[in-house]
This record gives sequence, C-alpha cells and structure tokens, in this order.
Amino acid sequence: MAEQTQSPNDWLQKVAEKMKAERQGGAKPTAQELTVRELLGEFGYVRRGYWIVREIRRLLEKHDLRTSPDFEMEYLDDPILIELHDGKDARYTERTASSATVRVGSLRAAHIPPVRVAPEDSVARAVTIMRMRDFSQLPVMTTKTQVKGVISWRSIGKAYVDKCNPEIVQNCMEEANVIPAKATLAEATDEIWQHDYVLVRGKDRSITGIVTAADLAYQFRQLALPFILIGEIEHHLRDLVRGRFEVEEFSEAANGQKEVRGPDDLTFGGYCRLLERIESWKKLDLNLDRAEFVKHLEEVRGIRNEVMHFSPDGIKQTDVEQLDQFVRFLRDLGRS
Repeated sequence: MAEQTQSPNDWLQKVAEKMKAERQGGAKPTAQELTVRELLGEFGYVRRGYWIVREIRRLLEKHDLRTSPDFEMEYLDDPILIELHDGKDARYTERTASSATVRVGSLRAAHIPPVRVAPEDSVARAVTIMRMRDFSQLPVMTTKTQVKGVISWRSIGKAYVDKCNPEIVQNCMEEANVIPAKATLAEATDEIWQHDYVLVRGKDRSITGIVTAADLAYQFRQLALPFILIGEIEHHLRDLVRGRFEVEEFSEAANGQKEVRGPDDLTFGGYCRLLERIESWKKLDLNLDRAEFVKHLEEVRGIRNEVMHFSPDGIKQTDVEQLDQFVRFLRDLGRS
C-alpha cells in the first residue's frame, strides 16, 4: 500500500469543495487530472480488485464526483479526470457495459513504444534488430504517427521467394495492422490471430505499442490461470464430500440460497459452511486439522471472489501462488 498523509475521504472532500466553490462563483469547475495509479495511491492501493473499485466508487459518489474516463478499465498510467456530477446520471452511479469492456489499451504492451525502422533503412539493419531482440516484425514509420508498413520475417521471405533481393526496408514491407487503443480485447485477439500482431494507436494518433501473440498468451495466462486453478479446487472439493453427506446436510450448508440436491449444487461458501462444522469434518475421516483447513479454504474463497469480478490488473502473484499450493495439496489429498 502507498503511504498516505490524509484519508481518502478527506482528500476527495477537499477536491469536491474546491470544484463546488468554483461553480458557485460562476466559473467552470476545474477537473483534477491524475493517473489511475495515482488515484489508487490516494486510497493506499496499487491494483484494482472488486472491493477496492467498490470502495473508490462509493467515496466518489459520496462527494458528487466521477472519473472520466471510468478508472476501472483504463491502463494504470493513463490520465483520467476527477469531475463534478449531480448524481442523477446513471452512467456514473452504476458501472455500464461500456466501462466494463476490456480494451486493448489496458494491456502493458500497448504502452511500450515500439522499436521502429524507416522505409529507407537497410534490410540488414532491420534483420539485425529483429534477431538481436527476438522480434518477429518491426513497424516501418517516418514519425511517431506516420506508419508506412511493417517488415517481418514473412515479408522478407516473400520478397526473396519473389526474387526481389531487397536491400532497403520499403522493398519488402507489408501493410501494417493498426487498431485504436479503445478497441476491445476481443477485437484485438481476432486481429492478432490473423496477423500475429497489432500496432496500437493512442488518442494523440501516435503508435503507443505493439501487441503480439506472445503478449496475448502472457495476458491470457495472467487472467485465465486463476480461473483454471479455482475450477480444479472446486472439482476436488466436490470429490472430497461426495457420498459422505445427506441431501439435507448439503441443503443446510447452502443456507437457503437455492435448491440443493448434492455437492454439485453447493457454492464455494457452502463448502466452507459444511466443512467448518465439527460433525461434518468427522465424516471425512482425515488426519488433518479442521480449523487450519477451513482457514485456508476461506482465504481461497476471498481470492475466488476477486477473480470472479474481473480486473484488468489481474490478481496478486501471491494469490496465484496460494491457489496453486492449495490445488497441489488437494491433489495429494485425493491420492492418499
């Protein structure tokens, strides 16, 4: 957590009072500019989890404030504005489908300016850069906004097959695949599937980054691995309790949330409630400490709740490691 000199509530109150005083004086309120990372820092956080986003939204609304664009899905180092609103605009009192959409601009790779070459550069220079940095392609640009094409191993190979024997980049480049930073991650995925990369164009028309299949695979692992681990944990828990309890016991553990016919109908919270009972634990006949097991189960439940409320920042690495450790523990338990 970041060091704080005043509470988030006091900070937002001062921001709101200043803007309201400007409006009452007949002037247009001056919005406060900062980055998403700086906003999180004012609350003492470094990432956006479900409860963190909820806390920030609650305090913003308390002081008749909003962020533009919405802070939840923007890239951490992108600028946002804290503005006044009258509390009547439903777009800011509830998260909309638009604000919940993951954009390609939320990826870190979309904000690393790409290494580029010029059309008149030699192919030897481009090849040297690609080999030294293990790149599959390079954008061909004259300025940070002007894209002339892309040179890649594919385009170089095609030129030689066509017996062009190119010496400069412009003789073996292909059309560039460019998308705006506001494009959805789903749209970017389709483009990357077809072209192996996308160049990302920012709000100022500059090329802010290049997202490749490798970047997408890394992002997928960061976001999907926790889902996979949680799914396996739930599978092991079902196997652990299956055939050991009556329907009435499962139903009681469900706490009246829904009709329960067996372990497949229990929520994660239901497993916690079932196994925290001494009489239920005895039926498992495990040579383990019940309190310690349930403690870890509750911690996994908290991580699961964060994972299920998607955040572009993913979850903490320590949380991923804890999920992985619990999975390995349950695997061993199932083999014993």
